[in-house]
Amino acid sequence: MRKKLLGLLLSTGLILSFAAGCGQNKEAEPSSGQEQQPVQEMSVQQPEAVPVEEEKTEETAEAPQMQGDETFILYFSGIDVFGPVETKSRSDVNILAAVNRRTRKIQLVSTPRDSYVTIPGSGDAKDKLTHAGLYGIDCSIGALENLYGVDVNYYIRVNFSGYEDIIDKLGGIDVYSEYDFTVEPIKHYTQGMNHLSGIEALAFARERHAFAAGDYQRGKNQMEVVKALVNKMTSPEVLADFDNVMASFSDSFQTDMPQELISNLALMQLSDSKEWQVETYYISGSSSKETTYSTPGTRVYVMHPDQTQVEVGAALLNDTLAE
Repeated sequence: MRKKLLGLLLSTGLILSFAAGCGQNKEAEPSSGQEQQPVQEMSVQQPEAVPVEEEKTEETAEAPQMQGDETFILYFSGIDVFGPVETKSRSDVNILAAVNRRTRKIQLVSTPRDSYVTIPGSGDAKDKLTHAGLYGIDCSIGALENLYGVDVNYYIRVNFSGYEDIIDKLGGIDVYSEYDFTVEPIKHYTQGMNHLSGIEALAFARERHAFAAGDYQRGKNQMEVVKALVNKMTSPEVLADFDNVMASFSDSFQTDMPQELISNLALMQLSDSKEWQVETYYISGSSSKETTYSTPGTRVYVMHPDQTQVEVGAALLNDTLAE
């Protein structure tokens, strides 16, 4: 079960801070527009067999050492279906998280679902990023690696059913909303903090029609949900019982993160709950209609990523790993 802890932290995109709180959360705007061991008792006798009072000694456990990757990039994919998480489908949430365990910093970069990107194995044909999910997680990862020029080390994949299940079993999450808006018939969201159930958090992360900025604001809201999940999953009460917590989520998401890395992350966080800094960046671009790899005979709506913003996003990811 420990293998999946980090997956949960970032799922529902699920990205990630291993602190008892989220720490500082900063948003970069686009360029355009000890734990102690139990006390042990010791009986001491003098040579003449005269008993003396017991004296207690206290030993402090050594802090766990960092093991596994000190830095890595994690891809969170949120797919647009209910049911088994293994189902191949469109990936509507696409977030890269650069994680630096030395500096305790996480940089999130979100890419719009309609981004017109090169599809691996297609002979350089292009398609919407969301459609890459139809061909499997490796195709989505390859498309993002090509776009940003980075190597993605691990992934987390969750669908609508897993998203709702995780949040409900955590007792809900507290999410910040930049605006007042309503998603009928589910909920009215107020500016500021909102305590959300699974279905309410899903509606919050999917809504775009309520905003003038459309998909841009939806991407920002998705990252607010990620940060809220990080806060909840890294709280002392959850970390102290994460084996049982994970048992309840065993079928809700997929991840390829190694067990050794996840175990060490959890152990280190339990021994040292220093804050993590989480920063976000969302790229945008220009709209047009183009034929795509999956719709070769039809022109469909796509978004051409702003290359300057892509370069900024790549720099933010690389700089976080290099710090």
